[in-house]
Amino acid sequence: MSGRARLGWTVAAASACLGVALTLAVRGDGPLPGEVGLSRWAQANTPGILDPVASLLDVLLTDLAAPAVFVLLVALVWWAWGRYPAAVLALAGAATGLTRIADLVERPRPTPSLRWSNYSFGSGGYPSGHAVFVVLVFGTLALLARRHLPGPTGRRLAVAFWGLTALTCWLRVSRLEHWPADILGGILLSLPALLAVAWLEPRIPRYLANRPILARFLGL
Repeated sequence: MSGRARLGWTVAAASACLGVALTLAVRGDGPLPGEVGLSRWAQANTPGILDPVASLLDVLLTDLAAPAVFVLLVALVWWAWGRYPAAVLALAGAATGLTRIADLVERPRPTPSLRWSNYSFGSGGYPSGHAVFVVLVFGTLALLARRHLPGPTGRRLAVAFWGLTALTCWLRVSRLEHWPADILGGILLSLPALLAVAWLEPRIPRYLANRPILARFLGL
């Protein structure tokens, strides 16, 4: 195993362990220490110019709109780079099912006054579905951009996707849609899946070398 692969698996294992630990920690009755103060600070220090961006992201990444956005992204990747990259993105999208543990954790979202409220089924805040979606989907798009757009163009597009990921996570806290731990949990739980996709993406074509029918189906 190469040093890079070993580092990737180490990060994935550490992220998964921390994610499980955080999941257990947030099941208590009340926010974690520092969450209220951090939320207030993020709200006070986010420029108002970002409000339209936040509103647009809210619309595009709701439970109803996100599947349509994802299908559109898969179609665009298929058109631009081919069937196999689209299949890789679809694989990453399948892992967004991690958000379903929200109804097991039963953690309420913050109120506008940052008070703890009662949990209602279907409105759980942990982990943040937005965080899981952008890490897995935009992270995979960043990976594919570097793979299929060599040079500065691919790097710039990858940076743009990661910047959009960070901005989305920040705005979910600053707009009081999630507690900070909801965002952190979404990142920690989705990162191992993203790293698994990054590990599989260059290896699947080699695995399918002796399976010509499936390889042709994926455009390899």
